[in-house]
Amino acid sequence: MTQYLRISQLLNFLVRFIQIIIVFPMAVLLSFYIEPFASLDYELHFLVCLMFAAAVSVIVTKISRKLIVVMFIGILGVFAFNRTFKDQTLDGIYADYNAMLVNMTSNPHKVSYFKPVRGTYFQDQRVRSAMQSTHPKVRAFAVENSTRYFHDEYYRKFGKATRYFSLFKHIRLNWKYVNDPLGMDYYSPPTESMGLLAGDCDDYAILMASSVMAIGGEARVVISPNHMYTEVKVGTVDDIEKISYALRTLFPDEISGGKIHFHETGGDLWINFDYTAQYPGGPFLEPELYSVITFNK
Repeated sequence: MTQYLRISQLLNFLVRFIQIIIVFPMAVLLSFYIEPFASLDYELHFLVCLMFAAAVSVIVTKISRKLIVVMFIGILGVFAFNRTFKDQTLDGIYADYNAMLVNMTSNPHKVSYFKPVRGTYFQDQRVRSAMQSTHPKVRAFAVENSTRYFHDEYYRKFGKATRYFSLFKHIRLNWKYVNDPLGMDYYSPPTESMGLLAGDCDDYAILMASSVMAIGGEARVVISPNHMYTEVKVGTVDDIEKISYALRTLFPDEISGGKIHFHETGGDLWINFDYTAQYPGGPFLEPELYSVITFNK
């Protein structure tokens, strides 16, 4: 009798556990398949999906404990085999998860619901204070180096993204990593960094974002657990094949069969411009996100 009770308690625990953990993947699937209503932004849309998934989980469990288990297995199957995702591998699904996080943290004063971290607000303010996208010297630096590589034939073929790629090539090729002063988190202004072409990740991110914006591009700074990097808008998600072709043409040796890593926000295509990647759209050093700092157009 005692053994039967223990087995029953264990089964109840497993069912309750599945009831809870099924909510998030169900909400993710719903958010991908159901377009946001016209009056809802992405954050609110996902919260609605999350609440709906929670309600479904509770109702299904009350109807049949076996059914909730079947649903859980079915959802895992959809994640594993569904062709509507960009890639059928786990890496492809994880990239979609990252894109969702960027959408939910696109407001510069908010951090991810899944990883709330104190202190990113102050990083946000310091990054904004250091930006110098309209400074004449930064503008001159950006213009000079956006035309340093890739002749005009590529510009006519691939458009203004060619200028951003030239900037990436120049800054990354010449950048040398140097730590901040001991016991101090120093944010170097671009007018200082562009002469030295040295510093840590936040100095690089601020210089890169300021330079791209100085020639009319849109850039944002992403804060991850132990890192900071720049992402640049290069079009919409419909342009991914065009951008991929451009990058494989301009950075053939660096990419060499590698993937183009990007985040999608509101249909816009943002690619990684981090110095830890050998090419624009290279692998993310840290996939987990804390906050995304955006700037006014």
